[in-house]
Amino acid sequence: MRKLLAIFLFITVVTAQIQLISPIPLPSNVIIDLDPEQYDDKELSELLQRGEIFSFLAKSKSTQDPELEALRESYMTLFNVTGKVYSSAAFRVAFIVPYKKIGKYAYSTSNSALAYLLNRKVPFEMELIPIADENNSTLQGALEALSGSSFDLIVAPVTMKGAQYFCSQVLDTDLFIPTLHKNRIDCVNSKIGFGGIDYSAQIEILSYLVEDNATNITVSDGTTISKMLSQTVASTVDVADHIALDRSGYYKELILRHEDLNQSTIFLNTPVVKSSLFLSQLTLADYKPLQVLSTQINYSPLLLTLTQYHDRENMVVASSIGELDAVLSENIALVNQDIRFNWLNYATVSGLDYYFTSKTGERRLSEEDFTDGSIDYDIKLYEAGLYRFVPKEIPMPQEDDNGSIIEIYDDETNLEDYDSFQSDSIE
Repeated sequence: MRKLLAIFLFITVVTAQIQLISPIPLPSNVIIDLDPEQYDDKELSELLQRGEIFSFLAKSKSTQDPELEALRESYMTLFNVTGKVYSSAAFRVAFIVPYKKIGKYAYSTSNSALAYLLNRKVPFEMELIPIADENNSTLQGALEALSGSSFDLIVAPVTMKGAQYFCSQVLDTDLFIPTLHKNRIDCVNSKIGFGGIDYSAQIEILSYLVEDNATNITVSDGTTISKMLSQTVASTVDVADHIALDRSGYYKELILRHEDLNQSTIFLNTPVVKSSLFLSQLTLADYKPLQVLSTQINYSPLLLTLTQYHDRENMVVASSIGELDAVLSENIALVNQDIRFNWLNYATVSGLDYYFTSKTGERRLSEEDFTDGSIDYDIKLYEAGLYRFVPKEIPMPQEDDNGSIIEIYDDETNLEDYDSFQSDSIE
């Protein structure tokens, strides 16, 4: 008997299953209203009498009849219908994508946008128009292809050349450029919004960390964005020296020729791979900078992977990437797109969220404000820690003897002379 009981208990334990609540939410139904006619309460009652329940639900959202309102709530609960009723396409967006100009980011922006729209569970239409270049005729052809289609928004991740053309056009549809900040271009077209990073503001915040009488050195390479950053630094703080990196990847001899790098404040304005090589070879040269400061260009997990901790121990990075709705972030990650570190994907989704919610009345999933035709990002500072970027408190700006804040940012800095980003340094 004991043997039988032991066998029974063993089988019970082996075959037992843990009963857990599924994390997958129950499906819900959305009613799409395809009938342009309006129905009064009498006609709504007739729909119910004929058994046309879903037509009743689509048309009864504005009824003031208490009995019909109660019936509507009952049927919506019975059929698990969401509270909103949409037309066949509540939001229509088109993407003009110069795939040869912005490289791999051409489709990451549209894929991130697609994941965002799918997450909203609202009927939408999305059209992708790939273009090979940003010649005026090409851009005009893209606009003509969209004319008369009643889109709510056009998203165009273009460079400076494309943005200048769009700014000169008379547009019937809102157009959002996620690749540029408004201070990079003189654009008075009220139909155009911008979502790019404000590098000048990031450098201004970083300059609060610069100590009095510090030896400030800028490091850049041949890319347009890198040179622009170094010029902005030079207009913000006193720069004692400038170092230009080549493509060789071997910088130790160059570093040894600049003894002032030791105990200096370095503004590192190169893409993450070159930055990592420079930092590691700085260590090999036995140089220890007082601090290394960088903008969004080096806010990447690759920096933590490609360098040793002692290479980046005194490094502070500025970032304008904020928080998005947690579920949205996970859904975008499911389509293999990054919005935690890829600022262009983040800017695209944040701008799309603004225009989408303005049209549909849905709640915002992004915390970014949209003011004066541009996304107004909050800037955060991070220390390049052992395993992650660690938030750092932003210090107060310097004050003069009278208690007034010293103006360390020159609003007259001319950035229009530079083209937009290069695809190899967009990070």
